Amino acid sequence: MGKIIEAFWNICRFKIGPQDLPASSFLMLVSMLAYIVMSVLVGLMDLKPVSAVLSGILDVALVAAMTQLLLWIKEMGGRFMQTFTALMGTGAILGLVALPLLIIQMQLGEQSAFLPSVFIIALTIWNLAIVGHILRHAISAPFFVGVLLAVAYMYVSVSVMRSLFVTSG
Repeated sequence: MGKIIEAFWNICRFKIGPQDLPASSFLMLVSMLAYIVMSVLVGLMDLKPVSAVLSGILDVALVAAMTQLLLWIKEMGGRFMQTFTALMGTGAILGLVALPLLIIQMQLGEQSAFLPSVFIIALTIWNLAIVGHILRHAISAPFFVGVLLAVAYMYVSVSVMRSLFVTSG
């Protein structure tokens, strides 16, 4: 398992791509579960438990659907398993890094949370770059295309989550 975590970390550091992961249904499932767990833990900071779980599952479904659609459009559907596994595994790692920052930010409150907020913004930019890196390898495109697709992924995901889970007031 250590080699797999190291592989996800190397993707986060742009040293390898999703094609370097094994095409394994089991690894895809484990990485997806790790991603859901991290999403739920982050979601529990703002949402009720049931909503946090639903949000985590919906997030995975959105990433899967958008990835499948992108690969279908590019006629590269055979790359889904490794691409999706890479997105889930790296997302879980970044969630693990983000969680303590979000907890600190929440405990400090808005007035004193400047430094954690800066780190969270940096982490978000790093996340976009990682997703861009994964997608560019998946569709054999330049890095900037991957990053543009990552921004589109994030926009769709945030829009859907806000419409379903954020109350107005």
